[in-house]
Amino acid sequence: MKQSPRMLYLFPMNETTIQIAQVTKHGAPNVMQFKESLIANPKPNELQIEIHFSGINFADILGRMGLYPTAPKPPYVPGFEISGKVVAVGDDSLLPWIGKSIMGMTRFDGYASATNIPVDQIFEIDETFLEKGAAIPVNYLTAYFMMITQCNLQKDEWVLIHGIGGGVGIAAIQIAQKLGAKIIGTASKGKHERLKKMGIDHLIDYRTEDFKKRALDITEGKGVQVVLDPLGGKALKKSYDSLSEFGRLVAYGFSQAAPGSTKNWFKILPEYLGMPKFDPMKLMMQNKGVFGFHLGMLRKRQDLVQHTSQLLIDWLSDGTISPLVDTVFPLSDIQQAHQYIADRKNFGKVLLSAKNDN
Repeated sequence: MKQSPRMLYLFPMNETTIQIAQVTKHGAPNVMQFKESLIANPKPNELQIEIHFSGINFADILGRMGLYPTAPKPPYVPGFEISGKVVAVGDDSLLPWIGKSIMGMTRFDGYASATNIPVDQIFEIDETFLEKGAAIPVNYLTAYFMMITQCNLQKDEWVLIHGIGGGVGIAAIQIAQKLGAKIIGTASKGKHERLKKMGIDHLIDYRTEDFKKRALDITEGKGVQVVLDPLGGKALKKSYDSLSEFGRLVAYGFSQAAPGSTKNWFKILPEYLGMPKFDPMKLMMQNKGVFGFHLGMLRKRQDLVQHTSQLLIDWLSDGTISPLVDTVFPLSDIQQAHQYIADRKNFGKVLLSAKNDN
């Protein structure tokens, strides 16, 4: 189809070369490959983003290992969240976006130097927030929807946050503090000092302590009102048993299935078979509730995604939230970045930057 001169300027006929980090097959971090690829021109209602930062999430790790059910078959490019600049648009109505700084959510394809993304999945941010912006979409939307939309966490209620030193955990801290809730967190001992400096007084070393016993002790036997559980497996039953009356449990992961860098069915199967099955009659008799949450499966409430994302940007601007970025790896160091997270070394968010490869 013949294009106008204006369209030719915006959309060169030749595909553009970009850098990507690709899952070549399921396995350990060394299955990740840094390579060049081609990106097509954006379609109508799409923007092309020059990516400055990409967030790494635990779902990316599970996908690489073959344990994430909605991941494409290899080879594919992981990545659910990005920040960067708009460099091209798919139709004239989107021209005002050119040059703007944005954060956004992708359905994979985030581990790259550029990507095309629908306009309703991006949000304008100040240029000074480009690094932190890549740490917001997945972690902060997940924490907000679980704590506020699903559990209606209230001031002075107790919340038990598993993996409190990770990306979702730190997002949950900041939102819980905004609400005035009381926080208990599980983390390895090496992260406790930094967490105490963030105002978390009640910390449990999950490697050496029974989190259910400690949570009941801290709450004088009453239990907590909310538990955020990315652990799954047998630990999910203990999380449920840590609840008070009117307690709410949110299951949002299965990290017990991925204790190392590779898939190990001898560890996965016992955890899977040990996962509790919740009986509605028992829930009624105990006045408790159980939720599940998966941001990637949110399909029909884009109005909530839009509204909450804008709220989070406002909170970022006024200092209510401030993502902690642990490390920024060059995109070419993707294997080292995945290994770093598999070794549970990160405190906060790990990002990738293709610009560090230039």
